[in-house]
Amino acid sequence: LLNELGGGGGGAGKKLAVCAVVTAATATATTIVSNVDYIRTWWQQKKDPEGGGIAERRQRNRLPLPLTGQNKKAAQLSKEVRALDQRGQVFKAKALLMANKDINFTNPDDIRLKNAVLQRADDAQAIMREISDDSSWVKSYDNNEEQFETLYRHRQGEAVHGIKMRAVFNSSVTNVLAVLREFDLTQTWNGNMKGAAQLGFPSPVSVQAYGAGFMPWGPFKTRDVLFNGYGADALDEHGCVTLVFQSTKKAMCALPPISKHCVRADFRRSGVVLEPLPPIPGAKTRVLASLVLNGDPKMAVPGWLASFGLKVFAPKVKRDTDELLAEMQEDMSSPYVMRKKQYPELYAMLDDRCEEYLSRTSRAFPMK
Repeated sequence: LLNELGGGGGGAGKKLAVCAVVTAATATATTIVSNVDYIRTWWQQKKDPEGGGIAERRQRNRLPLPLTGQNKKAAQLSKEVRALDQRGQVFKAKALLMANKDINFTNPDDIRLKNAVLQRADDAQAIMREISDDSSWVKSYDNNEEQFETLYRHRQGEAVHGIKMRAVFNSSVTNVLAVLREFDLTQTWNGNMKGAAQLGFPSPVSVQAYGAGFMPWGPFKTRDVLFNGYGADALDEHGCVTLVFQSTKKAMCALPPISKHCVRADFRRSGVVLEPLPPIPGAKTRVLASLVLNGDPKMAVPGWLASFGLKVFAPKVKRDTDELLAEMQEDMSSPYVMRKKQYPELYAMLDDRCEEYLSRTSRAFPMK
């Protein structure tokens, strides 16, 4: 080949030049083949349809970011915020983020964590404000002896109906929390619940649940709801534990079969505030539980009928809950007691937090 290429004059010099060209081409081809994995990664990043900057592409392709001083600070801050969030201490996590505004997150997971923590703290704060403000609500039931009251709100032309309840229970914060969180056990004592399930636990203080409830009026189909909920430990900041829940469209697993025969209702931002109360003679543990529920039942319900139904059915729910909580105090084999033992990282931890809170404050929470 060299003889043919070198023909026609030029002699050895021309042959030497051609040889050099062929050698360089061979070396280039060898380099390309030996680095094919690198080139493939580079090309995938080049044509990345998801876009994003270098940090996002490195995250998706699991290429490590170089740890600079700023990145080390961000990584440490993210670790501390995540630990607080896992314990439900979102107000402390938010305060920590606000105190370190100069630290910028570049990792997409850290950015999502920051946004989620800020949103959770804001939602919990909004629930506490809504529960404390009765200015737009109408009282539908009030019984001082039972220490129980209900309120109702409906703005003309809107699909959402608001229900608010306040009740004092001679029980602990964690027992009331268990009744709310262990949602799948609701069917064991509430005859109106036709289906209930826990679908997943994104964190120790969050849950996704499903419930289907009987409609007491006429031929209406059973309504069901799929929702996400999480808890916020606000004992140090506001003297309470706040639960926030809201409908979601994406289930973490398959829904119970009854869901095929129901109409899906919609929970707008709703929640529960649990305030530990000092003990009194005959009641070692007490809690003021306040619920605000904003829901669209996906049907036209006259305001007067909803208010009447609340007045009739809410007291029964209160009495049933009293009986359930009393059973939890006396029967250590209760399904709720057994379930609490399965999650000491939540319930035992919160029991300690409430005991510590009450030991350093004599604040009382009177009924409004």
